[in-house]
Amino acid sequence: MSVIHAPRKQSLELRYVVFLIGVFGALLTIFLRLWYLQVAMNAELSEKAESYRTSSTSSLAPRGIIEDRNGKVLASVKPETVVTAIPSVIQKEPWVLAKLAALLGVPEEKLKQKLSENGWRPYLPAPIHVGVSPAVATRIAEAGGDLPGINVESQPMRTYADTLSLAHILGYVWTPSEKDVKRLEAENIKPPQYVGKIGLEYIYEKDLMGVEGRESLETDAKGRPMRVVGRDNPRPGSKLTLTIDYDLQKLANELLAEALKDMGAPGAIVAIDPRNGEVLCLASSPTYDTALFQNGISSTDWERLRGNPQHPMTNRAIYGTYAPGSTFKIVTALAAEQTGQFSAGRTAVCRGYYEVGNRKFRCLGNHGAITFLRAMTKSCNAYFMDLGIKAGREGVVTACESMGLGHRSGIDLLGEGRGTVPTEEWIRAVQKVPEGKPFTWYLGNTANISIGQGDVGATPLQMANVAAMVANNGVVYRPHLVRTIQSTEPNGKPVAVTPEVLYRVEVSSGFWPLMKQALVSVIQQGTATGGTSIPGVTWGGKTGSSEHSRKGTKTHSWFVGIAPMDDPQIVIAAVVESAGHGGEVAAPLAAKIVRKGLVKGEKPARPATGN
Repeated sequence: MSVIHAPRKQSLELRYVVFLIGVFGALLTIFLRLWYLQVAMNAELSEKAESYRTSSTSSLAPRGIIEDRNGKVLASVKPETVVTAIPSVIQKEPWVLAKLAALLGVPEEKLKQKLSENGWRPYLPAPIHVGVSPAVATRIAEAGGDLPGINVESQPMRTYADTLSLAHILGYVWTPSEKDVKRLEAENIKPPQYVGKIGLEYIYEKDLMGVEGRESLETDAKGRPMRVVGRDNPRPGSKLTLTIDYDLQKLANELLAEALKDMGAPGAIVAIDPRNGEVLCLASSPTYDTALFQNGISSTDWERLRGNPQHPMTNRAIYGTYAPGSTFKIVTALAAEQTGQFSAGRTAVCRGYYEVGNRKFRCLGNHGAITFLRAMTKSCNAYFMDLGIKAGREGVVTACESMGLGHRSGIDLLGEGRGTVPTEEWIRAVQKVPEGKPFTWYLGNTANISIGQGDVGATPLQMANVAAMVANNGVVYRPHLVRTIQSTEPNGKPVAVTPEVLYRVEVSSGFWPLMKQALVSVIQQGTATGGTSIPGVTWGGKTGSSEHSRKGTKTHSWFVGIAPMDDPQIVIAAVVESAGHGGEVAAPLAAKIVRKGLVKGEKPARPATGN
């Protein structure tokens, strides 16, 4: 047996030896290779590695498209050739701007101004000129070291269909200020190259900004690109579909522009779908041209806008606070209803005035014994002063607050005003009376606020909401300007904005139908008969003529309306400053908007109101 197995044992041991020698040889080879690369070739390979670097560049994400409720594109992007400059480089080489200005054919001061706006970001390229011809762009690109710190690139820039009618709604975009950066970084958002400054562009920044692209390039020691080693394409921002009807918006602006031209009268118009709070148009006059801001506004244009006595940048529709005049009589009637003082058949006596103490408040007519329906139709001051005094200041204040007066609605825009309501807190603040001390308030003050004068003020948006509450039998939805938001992610679908109940008022079942009847009577046989008829449509409204502090001028002209009254689809508030009686100016103007709105009107499902 031993003779047979001995050779096999020797063969097995030999293979082990060979295997170990092979492993040792391989390890020795690897060791020698590593020694060669790390020691012998260290200097040469380090120099070669230094000559190749990876750099990363970002590409601007196109902002999301904004369209109106009917699909008309209001804001989009288009490629523009943009000249950028690095502030820190230009500071060391100031002669560069003079040379660049000569190439572009623009004043050097304009380029300096644009550069100074971005001086707080000294090492980042800042856009200083937008819109360059291909020939000039080529010359700048070829200049290279002759124009240090200067670059030219194509960027997707914001463009608007109408820079006048939509100015107060859309706003504009430009490079972020230090304040913009802090605001976005506080929300863990990396600021894009261009941000919304005001309007919906500001409010919906996170939705519209998109995600920037990034490209990684391998470059040589001189910074010349060798090859692309990675690329993430930019993702456009989400698409916003607005509640705004552009045709209505444009018409409202045209009508207000005519009033401004003919009478020098600024104003505002707000139209809302009462069924869901969708804002159909929101116009303020005078407006301004956002095209001035698209490439960075010049100091001359900025000072001209700021110094304009008519304040074109003020959005009167949501911020302008006016005594609402007789449109406020809707609120006074509600105050009487809520305090148990209202009765449709209750009679008051109008002798052409209403007397409180030794003061007589004038009425527009001598109406004699008068009840609610006729008092609203003829806008009898005496009747509503008597009604307001019975409800009391506290009752009127409660009615105001239950309708949203004195409070911001929360519309998706910056700069909304609160209006004015004479609460105790407000009175103490105005009269500088500390808590615990008596403040001054007279019956005459209550009589005055009962007809929308004195210490009460409202914005056009607030009065549109008052009309919406009547239309909805006691329910108001939060006004909003965006209908849907659609992400550009694959399979992204429009997400609808859910209507939100803002206020709900419970009163006796017969109050709102009676109020609607009275408002219809105002148009059919009352103070708004001139130029307000809409064939085939029964609608209602209330005129107002409010006094103000500008001596020697006419009253502010007011109107609020609801149409059609049997199935309200649109409510409107219009004010034209120092233009006279509401039935002569504001009411016919509003009727034109309502007429066009009903022709185009949609019938979305009415959200449940519980009424």
